[in-house]
Amino acid sequence: MNPQNEQLNNYFYNQHQSSPYLVPTTSIYDFYSLINIGSGAFAQVYKGYELINLMPAKYREVALKRINLAAITDPAIYKTTINEVNIFTRLNHQNIVKCFRSFEEISRYSQNKYLVLVLEYVNGGDLQALIQERATTYSCLLHESEIWFLFGQIAGAVKYIHSKRIIHRDLKPPNVLLTDNGIVKLADFGLSRLNLPVGYQAQTVCGTPYYMSPERIIEEPYTFASDIWSLGCILYEMAATKSPFFGEKDNVESLIHKIQTADYPPIPDDRYTPQLEFLIESCMRPTMNERPNSFTVYEVTEYMNGLWQNH
Repeated sequence: MNPQNEQLNNYFYNQHQSSPYLVPTTSIYDFYSLINIGSGAFAQVYKGYELINLMPAKYREVALKRINLAAITDPAIYKTTINEVNIFTRLNHQNIVKCFRSFEEISRYSQNKYLVLVLEYVNGGDLQALIQERATTYSCLLHESEIWFLFGQIAGAVKYIHSKRIIHRDLKPPNVLLTDNGIVKLADFGLSRLNLPVGYQAQTVCGTPYYMSPERIIEEPYTFASDIWSLGCILYEMAATKSPFFGEKDNVESLIHKIQTADYPPIPDDRYTPQLEFLIESCMRPTMNERPNSFTVYEVTEYMNGLWQNH
């Protein structure tokens, strides 16, 4: 093993040897009816069934994220991978994908080491797919009552992680999963920051440019308020069917300028209320200190959701 890989493996071992949430090494082949449902540079995602009770036999449907640790040679990516486990196992909220457990696996064929996350399986796609389906297949926008219902759950999940001193850093519609009955499950905590003190300002650049706050796009220190900006972008996209800065990705200078000045087209005012537009504008204020916190966003959203559900 080369020195870099040995260092990475030592890092992983030291991070996890005393962790209470790891169970003895097992294999994904201990799960039933495995189906590959996705893949990335270092990971495969499977759907399967886990036996959770012997007599009588009881199974639960799970998603298995199997990460090939041997393929990760970049220390930053390795730490991001470990970070996702640390984040997931500390969270317990109805609108966040649940991590039941994680384990290390040694391949019986290649002897490669894998990290496997056993996650709640979410069967209704994601928010981006829902928005695009409405816009392309049905040529219509989401009804405002739907927006408040879904966004209220997203805001609740963000309020919860902020209460745990976690910045998500990659809030966007593809990371908002949905069950088949419309329950939100926030996912993908690989880029999140954990255990941040009050007043902390981070500086690392990561995430998706379309949803990055003005401070992050120019690599300035940022706080929980950066997640609030991203919430505003998500709310805008739910109303307008595309991100507020859609079309600027190939022109970096223009994208940065528009984000810094919050220069985006208005949402359809003949379709949505001024309250929805005002919340978007409040979340997407260029100055961090002028944005509401996650508690306020959640409270406003819950109030509006209550009005619309009783409408």
